[in-house]
Amino acid sequence: MLQNLLQSLLPVLQNAAAVSIPLAMLLAFLAKRPGVLTKWIWWGVKMGILGSLVVAGLKLTAVLRNREAFEGWVLLFALAAEAVILFFCWRAYTRNYPDEESSIPIWSVFSIPITLCLYRGLDFFLFSSKFVLPQAEWVWAEFLLDMSGVLLGLALAVLTGFAIYRVAFALPARKLLIGVTASFVVIMAQQAVALIQVLLARGILPMKKGLLAVMIPLINHIDWFFGALLAVTLVLPIFLFLQRKPAQVAGLNPAQYRKLAANARRQLRWGTAATASLVLVFFLATAGRAYADQKVELTPAVPVVAQKGEVSISLDTVADGKLHRYSYTASNGTVMRFIIIKKGGSSYGVGLDACDICGPTGYYERDGQVVCKLCDVVMNKATIGFKGGCNPVPVAYKLAGGKIVILAETLEKEKKRFR
Repeated sequence: MLQNLLQSLLPVLQNAAAVSIPLAMLLAFLAKRPGVLTKWIWWGVKMGILGSLVVAGLKLTAVLRNREAFEGWVLLFALAAEAVILFFCWRAYTRNYPDEESSIPIWSVFSIPITLCLYRGLDFFLFSSKFVLPQAEWVWAEFLLDMSGVLLGLALAVLTGFAIYRVAFALPARKLLIGVTASFVVIMAQQAVALIQVLLARGILPMKKGLLAVMIPLINHIDWFFGALLAVTLVLPIFLFLQRKPAQVAGLNPAQYRKLAANARRQLRWGTAATASLVLVFFLATAGRAYADQKVELTPAVPVVAQKGEVSISLDTVADGKLHRYSYTASNGTVMRFIIIKKGGSSYGVGLDACDICGPTGYYERDGQVVCKLCDVVMNKATIGFKGGCNPVPVAYKLAGGKIVILAETLEKEKKRFR
């Protein structure tokens, strides 16, 4: 149960925290001088969330077919927007911000949360949809556990962002701007790697040996950037802890000084809360993920061959109601897998060992239930053989002579899924 909870909590936590942490620091910097800029941060968040929800809907309904192109453009605009906001923030600081008013364009503030939410929000909504679309009305226990993980991950990210905001706002503008810059540099580095990966995949950038030698380790360890974001953010509470206790200012009476001292203690408590939150998020993103991602080994697939254009499986071999896995070698040499499970009576679920959402990661049987290996969504046996959600891609078949018969051409049409 804990493993299932972590598998739904961690992706949400990582995506949401990657948005809430840098936005909290930027919001604190802009709030140093009260005005309209902070309002545009919140408008950007709303627009970004709405936009990512719309794009996720387009992706799920297959209206948006090329996610890579969309993400490439979002990443490009995000990198430009982040470079611009850092320029304007540093320029404002050199002109005595926040003591003196300095122009930070509204459009530069507005664009940051939009691009961050569009990029990370798409993953959030697509991931969450896996638990809602397939069979929420059938397997309530699994649904509630998965959605609990989603909500807990979101709540922890929001609370961490709030604690970071309180710490950041208590710091001098220069130290805070150093933290803002460090966080956005890490984010921009991760986005640059993701953008180059898209360009390589689409053939826009040539796959040069030297470039691949650099990119492959970065792509394989893309989660390290999230760890780096947590590390640079931890500098903010350290700055706060190193601040001196408020000195006795001439002209202040004892009551006024006690108020200053109480405020300093309250700031330190927020520093402790922020530190604890960052450590917890790091622990979950490392040890928690290692535990959640324990590999499930798929049972070996039984090889089958086509005779006279047909693949035949004896009904006797699948009569036990268990999941049975088979492999078929397509005409181009691609090894495909498909599964068969008896649902009851003369009804069988026949599908590829792959789905439209998670790809060819495969399914396994756990406690009499069919489970997606990648996202841990439980399939209702009655729905196997039908389209939808994380269900196996259905394979047409017929019953003849005590056998399940599948046309070889039916399998050949789906071989691209296993490349």
